[in-house]
Amino acid sequence: MAPLRTLLLGALSLLASMQPAVVSAQNNSIEGWPIHNDGLNSVVQWDHYSIIVNGRRLFVFAGEWHYWRLPVPEMWVDILQKIKSAGFTGFTFYSNWGYHAPNSTTLDFTNGAHNFTSLYTIAKELGLYVLIRPGPYVNAEANAGGFPLWLTTGAYGTLRNNDSRYTDAWTPYFDEHASISSEYLVTKGENGLVYQIENEIGGQWKGSPTNKVPNPTATAYMELLEAAARRNGIDVPLTQNQPNMNSYSWSSDWAPGAGGKLVHHLTSRSQLTDCRKRRHRWSRLISVLLDMRPQPVCFHERTICAISSRGLLQLF
Repeated sequence: MAPLRTLLLGALSLLASMQPAVVSAQNNSIEGWPIHNDGLNSVVQWDHYSIIVNGRRLFVFAGEWHYWRLPVPEMWVDILQKIKSAGFTGFTFYSNWGYHAPNSTTLDFTNGAHNFTSLYTIAKELGLYVLIRPGPYVNAEANAGGFPLWLTTGAYGTLRNNDSRYTDAWTPYFDEHASISSEYLVTKGENGLVYQIENEIGGQWKGSPTNKVPNPTATAYMELLEAAARRNGIDVPLTQNQPNMNSYSWSSDWAPGAGGKLVHHLTSRSQLTDCRKRRHRWSRLISVLLDMRPQPVCFHERTICAISSRGLLQLF
């Protein structure tokens, strides 16, 4: 375990060494890197070094957990207290469309653990930021990736695209989730920090990404989700993550006038069950971390994350 420990400590020491320069530029760019916001407000900003919340830099170190896997709201405070005690600055959660919509005519955000708003109030009490991830698709090793099973009959098209049948299906769920969550964002003095649209979706390009032939159905799908989040009050940065280092990423040079906020990013998961047997995967993860030195980093879903220069937060 000593080499692994040395590797991790080395990476953390590197981050610590960057801190004086980062702190010295609370409201200014560093070495030419500009500070960005989502164009809606300046409450949440970012540059290549960190997220900035209300003028203060923030290192996001977030633990992941899922309320629908522990459908007892009275127990949630205990989980979040443990996350806080472990030294995390926030937590992320997937929602589960299938959990909230067991059939095509039911949408439940109010009964029992279907009402997840206490997560936000507990987070505020504990001083934890919240990274919100509603899907529609979440994977999360859930049945159908969190899709309701009634969606998978074929009646709604091939899914995860701009097919109007699929759009009509996800819109009520996504709209309601965004409307509820919009009341708990940092822009309203609460702790909802960022909002992820979709999850682990590639497909930016048709065929080889080196040819840069845009996939218009994928572009349209992501823009529909972005528009839905915005019209329902989500005014914090939108995020997106990639499944691995081999997928087709969302890039800032997507295509003229299309998908400009969907930017290139990368995920490298450790997927460790035994660090002694798979420490080479940690080596790969830390190598990516070191290569990203000019950018802010955080650990997320056994991954790392950084910020683009284009208005959409990248999760790695």
